[in-house]
Amino acid sequence: MAAPAVSTARGTSLVDGVPHRDGRPFFCVGVNYFPSRAGCDMWRDWDPAVLDADFARMAALGFNTVRIFTFWADFEPTEGGYDPRMTARLRELAALAHRHHLLVLPSLLTIWMNGQLFDPPWRAGRDLWRDPDMAERQRAFVRHVAGALRDAPNILAYDIGDEIPHVDPAASHSLDAPEVRAWWDGLAAAIRAADPGALVLQANEGSAVFGDHAFRPEHARPLDLVALHGFPLWTPFHIESAAAVKATAYLPYLVRRGRAHAPVLVDEMGSYGCDEATAARYLRAAAHSAFAAGAVGICVWCWQDFTSESKPYALRPGERFVGLLDMDGREKPALDVFRGFARRVTGELAGFRPLPAKVGVFLPERTGDHDGGYLASGSDTETAAFYAHCLLQQAHLPYEFIGAEDLERYAMVICPSVRPLPLAAQRRLGEYTVAGGVLLYSTGDLLGPAGLEELFGVRVRDFTQDPAEQDRFTWADTPFPVHWPAGPVPVVDSTIAETLARYPNGTPALTRQQRGGGVAYFLNAPLEALLNAPYRLQETRWHRLYAAIGEKEGIRPELFADEPLVETTVLARGDERCGVVVNHATAPVTTTVYRTTPSGDPRAERHLSLEPKGVAFVRWQSGPHPATDAGPGRDGEK
Repeated sequence: MAAPAVSTARGTSLVDGVPHRDGRPFFCVGVNYFPSRAGCDMWRDWDPAVLDADFARMAALGFNTVRIFTFWADFEPTEGGYDPRMTARLRELAALAHRHHLLVLPSLLTIWMNGQLFDPPWRAGRDLWRDPDMAERQRAFVRHVAGALRDAPNILAYDIGDEIPHVDPAASHSLDAPEVRAWWDGLAAAIRAADPGALVLQANEGSAVFGDHAFRPEHARPLDLVALHGFPLWTPFHIESAAAVKATAYLPYLVRRGRAHAPVLVDEMGSYGCDEATAARYLRAAAHSAFAAGAVGICVWCWQDFTSESKPYALRPGERFVGLLDMDGREKPALDVFRGFARRVTGELAGFRPLPAKVGVFLPERTGDHDGGYLASGSDTETAAFYAHCLLQQAHLPYEFIGAEDLERYAMVICPSVRPLPLAAQRRLGEYTVAGGVLLYSTGDLLGPAGLEELFGVRVRDFTQDPAEQDRFTWADTPFPVHWPAGPVPVVDSTIAETLARYPNGTPALTRQQRGGGVAYFLNAPLEALLNAPYRLQETRWHRLYAAIGEKEGIRPELFADEPLVETTVLARGDERCGVVVNHATAPVTTTVYRTTPSGDPRAERHLSLEPKGVAFVRWQSGPHPATDAGPGRDGEK
């Protein structure tokens, strides 16, 4: 067995992508922090007594991390000139946190915050990425901050800069992947030069996964971790409310996308635009689901509501009311939920991690090539990927997002509504099926089936402008309506594939072809992408498409519930197993959780009654005769 990959940072190490401290797995649970009265003016309106009291309260609640922001304009008020008072205050903050056994996660190049710019006036609009003088100023600044903290024993990692593409969207979106990697690499090297062994990340919101810029996890080789933020109010996925099923499915989706490339820290999560009870339920389900998805830490946005009325709160007063505490220090319901979560993941669940999955979701690598202009057509792959996640979660099939090199590790590979499917990817998928894999491809494009006759046994016949000809099919005792967008609809014929379901016009909707040692399923609809409309996900039992194919091919989840809106994820710690059971529904659910026996038969493990967004756990030892050991109490505690 190869030695574990280890990266060390002053008592914190990454062992095979899992943070450790003092030789033990470490899960970061904490908050994003500004003092309530000072807000973003905290470095100029300095009050260490307030910090000390806040840090003491965080520690007493069971949190272990505080994320803070070094506003560049405060620390470097003139170009190349650092304010020694700010540097001293930063060291004092780290010492105060250490007094209360809190780790510090500093976000360094803080320019963008709550939708407003806090720009150093001397930058004068210069490009952060392509102006060589600005690039050097950034490297010098992160060296300065990391050097000031290098002797602090409680630095978890350094965030290069929070959501920094939003400082100048036009410039940042023009960068290609090599330019972003080079920028990350230069700043990470500067930090590590000042603080050897430091862990480095860069935090972005969900556009790092679904957006059109290159600040993406797949390009993050220069970083130790990626940090992602998930707020259900701001997505392209038509999430109906903070209480919706899709809302609490969103954060674990981001984690799973990021984990395909690097360990993922959720360093901002929470909810906007809802009442305290809804916010608490959201936090409970989303945090536990993100933990089950493999996040290495979670920090809530944010510690306390703000009495400050200065920038950015004057222009964006809604940002004043998203704390775990209110302005008077009263604990909101979400704080009690997060306290229970912190106790659980740093206690009885410490060290549990996701098991290898049976199902892989394959998305061809993005390229920097032109998207095709008028030739671009079909579905949105990023949207399709989110809905594939929702369907797999509801089918209780454990899965991972994967690259082409990893296909053979999975019993089943899903390629959801991908547009287009490049030739190299077609050939790689063909090799996978010949080698014994099960493939499901849902076409994302009118020309998607073209050239795939050998792989799927289907060919393009024509197209139609009448979507009613192909607006529904039935399979696995489930009706599937198909909501085609305006434009040409592909019509296919089966050549040698078995037709499993047909459209009203008699043409194949779903086919299956034996190929080598495996099978290839072809769905003539961009099903996953077509789900992106409010309330459409609950229109029918969409997940049955995935579940029934898995059942037909002998691919069954180890743990599943009889209610699709109840997520079941199996985590492992040595021979111990823990099933994390999360009710994503907006209503209470009574369900039975089953385990699949070695013979493939289901065996009932527990009958659970879960409140909306409730959580429970099922524990057992791996082996031929496992025993369960858990039942939910309040918030799923034993």
